[in-house]
Amino acid sequence: MVLLLTVIYQKKVHQLKQKEAESLLKVSLLTEKKERKRIASDLHDGVIGDLNAIRNYVTVLSNQLEKESSSSAVLLKEVTQALTAMQENIKCISYNLMPPMLDDSGFLVAIEEYFKKLEKWNALSITFHYSPKHLVIPNFVAYELYRVVQELISNMLKYGKVENVDFLIIYQEGSYTISITDNGIPFNFYESLRNSSGMGLKSIISRLKQFDANLTQEQIDSGNKLIITFKENTHVTDSHS
Repeated sequence: MVLLLTVIYQKKVHQLKQKEAESLLKVSLLTEKKERKRIASDLHDGVIGDLNAIRNYVTVLSNQLEKESSSSAVLLKEVTQALTAMQENIKCISYNLMPPMLDDSGFLVAIEEYFKKLEKWNALSITFHYSPKHLVIPNFVAYELYRVVQELISNMLKYGKVENVDFLIIYQEGSYTISITDNGIPFNFYESLRNSSGMGLKSIISRLKQFDANLTQEQIDSGNKLIITFKENTHVTDSHS
């Protein structure tokens, strides 16, 4: 009897600890979103604006010195180029923190732009299709889904030696189905999740839980195929800013 009570007690303690861990991760993800948005806004509106003002000032000086054939004009031109490059780098950082297109134009435009950047920065080809033509991803799902896709493809590139990715979204009868297929090294997602000590894969599951989505893995001849499904009338478990 004592042994049975001990087992029941340990099981309940384990369940409570698991729920507490999930709750902390949810809070962490919500805080992360707010901070990403704030930092991205500060970088875009503050730092980039200041750099632009400095660059314009340097350009004016450079033009004045150029008339005098001064060697300083050459140096100032180099400074202008360095400032321009710095602005572009900060824009990239700001975009990665919180893509402005996500709020302004929606998930489809934002994720397509992200794919274009990935293809530009990596030896990668991404095929992107969706149906129907006027498909809309709900706003309360868009941010979490964007981060899930970002994390999944980041892992594919990092560990799977992926060269081709096929990304498909289908909406039918109130349900969304998203399939991500790659030609990389085969892996078992949930086995990797169990063996992982990092937060990347765990955050994927936690984000999906935010809008009651399911992730399954389909066996294919080569590469990997992950499928995300969720309902149109799903509700997020926490309010978003």
